[in-house]
Amino acid sequence: MTAVGFCGEWFIFTCDKKLVAIHSKQARESFVFDCGTAEKKPKNAKEDNNSDGGASEETGSDKVLAFAVSPSGKLVALTDDSKRLVLFRCEPSWQCISIRWVVRRCTSLMFSQAEDKLLATDKSGDVYSFSVVEPQRDGELKMGHLSMLLALSMSPDDKYIITADRDEKIRVSHLRSPYNIQSFCLGHQQFVSALLVPSGHPNWLLSGSGDGTMKLWEYESGRKLQSWDLKELA
Repeated sequence: MTAVGFCGEWFIFTCDKKLVAIHSKQARESFVFDCGTAEKKPKNAKEDNNSDGGASEETGSDKVLAFAVSPSGKLVALTDDSKRLVLFRCEPSWQCISIRWVVRRCTSLMFSQAEDKLLATDKSGDVYSFSVVEPQRDGELKMGHLSMLLALSMSPDDKYIITADRDEKIRVSHLRSPYNIQSFCLGHQQFVSALLVPSGHPNWLLSGSGDGTMKLWEYESGRKLQSWDLKELA
């Protein structure tokens, strides 16, 4: 699936195994990162052969699964089907800072507001935290769900991590102590695949679900404020 976004004045999109960046205002050289020709996983690297049904990096397709842009627009991260986690700096010029390896294939990525952490959710329901300041450091397991995680967000003050899974649940946890659950936002009837804390409304959360609805929450309390049935708008 192709994904698009902006990193500062760079327009970014993914296409199969590649991440492509084109400057939107200046005639600067485009940047292309091809996961198919990227560094391979070292033979002595940690491998969890049961984490993806026995799949290993040799069976990965190198297809880009997700990417994220930091709040300042200066950093980009991507993850691919071969379990790479790649960190870039895009200004003053594009540079690959590090290539690390995740335990399981990821479903979403997000930078903290302070840009010191990169959070990654995976297919088994776990959330890992990777240091941006120490770009070679292995990830740290922060929390887990019982089913696959599909969406991730954070509060603008980096106090809460908000996760959504295939079983309709939205969980609001304390980032520093994720075992401490602040609230649940419950009401969707199918998987939740999109989360967004709207700009200008730091206490609100928008969620999108396979049930065809979009809901607005006051996420700290878990209170539902509004619900829209998108099927009625079609």
